[in-house]
Amino acid sequence: MEALITHIVDTMTTAARRMTVRARLLVYLLVLTAAALIIAGFTAFAIERGRIDSQITEDLALRTEAFTELANGDDPSTGEPFATADDLMREAMIRVVASPTESAVAHVGTTARYVPSAPSRLRLEDDPELLEAASENATEEVVVRAVTTDMADYRYAAVPIIAPDGSEAGVFTIATDRGALQANLSETFRLYALVASLALVIIGVIAWTTVGRTLHPIGVLETRTRRISEHDLSERIPVQGHDDLARLTATFNGMLDRLEGAFDDQRRLLDDASHELRTPLAIMRTNLELLEPRDPDEIVRVQRELLEEVSMMSRLVDDLVTLAKSDRPEFVLRSPESLLDLTRSTYTRASALGERDWRVEAAGDATVVVDGQRLTQAWLQLAANAVKFSEPDSTIWIGSSVTASHIRIWVRDQGIGIAPEEQTRVLERFHRVDPDAEGAGLGLTIVAAIAAAHGGRLELDSALGTGSQFTIVLPNDGGAS
Repeated sequence: MEALITHIVDTMTTAARRMTVRARLLVYLLVLTAAALIIAGFTAFAIERGRIDSQITEDLALRTEAFTELANGDDPSTGEPFATADDLMREAMIRVVASPTESAVAHVGTTARYVPSAPSRLRLEDDPELLEAASENATEEVVVRAVTTDMADYRYAAVPIIAPDGSEAGVFTIATDRGALQANLSETFRLYALVASLALVIIGVIAWTTVGRTLHPIGVLETRTRRISEHDLSERIPVQGHDDLARLTATFNGMLDRLEGAFDDQRRLLDDASHELRTPLAIMRTNLELLEPRDPDEIVRVQRELLEEVSMMSRLVDDLVTLAKSDRPEFVLRSPESLLDLTRSTYTRASALGERDWRVEAAGDATVVVDGQRLTQAWLQLAANAVKFSEPDSTIWIGSSVTASHIRIWVRDQGIGIAPEEQTRVLERFHRVDPDAEGAGLGLTIVAAIAAAHGGRLELDSALGTGSQFTIVLPNDGGAS
């Protein structure tokens, strides 16, 4: 049985996936609307049926109590107590307002003595099963009971009629045909079901048209997307309105902007890389072409120069690979790290980069959620830059701090500084402030990429002849401890 249910669910799921979005939305809307109508109908039916039962019980109790008060009072025609039981029965029937679903009878056993005079009334006297049940269950206290006979489903109350001499002269029974009232209710809800079905059809037609118009921008999105290719990412989709589809279109346009930027970066990276690699390759080729194989000193010199070029190319390739990975989610793997330990470790490793007066300016004492390896890589790159552009025995400060919202790590030096016009270009790929300096000009680009992968940024504060401070600012998503 379980396997059959699973198979049915899988089949329905597969069929739903093959439907268009418009059809699925229509089906979901109709199913939800039908469920709402059904639940509302059944709830209203149950409430109304309970209300009818409560009303029947209340009416029977009130009418029975009225008869009891009449029996205990005086005869209205004489002002004296009722002389006979027949007088009481007759007066009681005169007061009963009978209807096709409710009536009364004064009877002895299954024989009716008096009935109301209304022509179109519920004829209780024609149902001996009811009269017999009423005779057997007549009590002086008002009790509403139920009995189902071949003729109807009754709710009734029966009290004994006591003659002036104290003997029981008969039974006063008042009853309601509950089945007839419930049948009227059922007929009403059959009409409700018909109206609900028609409403469902109308809703389906309107929804099909409305959903089609609503999803029209998706069709436009699909058409425009097909025209966009790797060679032409400039086309954008017009944004209409301010709804979810408009936001989706804007998001898609933003994705195209990022893709176009990524392709431009890729082309620029390939162009720059080919330019940077062309020079060492040319040097290597020239050295090999001019190599005198019979001169050992020449061989050693060429070998040394080739190894230097290969080393530089290897670093360049490693830097390019790092930049290529910087846009991937797995580029940074965050975990809780002690910022104090990271600061101390970076200081120790940076001290080996050059003969400088290394100092820890500040150390944040907190646990932060970062990629410790990537952050150390960026920090050491900033330290290496500080060594490259400062004099021996000058001071280089390393520091870190943390607040509830931000993490800051920095390197400050007493180097040559950066001119204002160069500060806006210093993070560009292959840009070098000093063309004669060692390196391919990718170090700060990698630092900025690591900061961006953490959701942060790289800040620069520099002045010529004074020195520079590079600060990596990261959001403190994990909070400080």
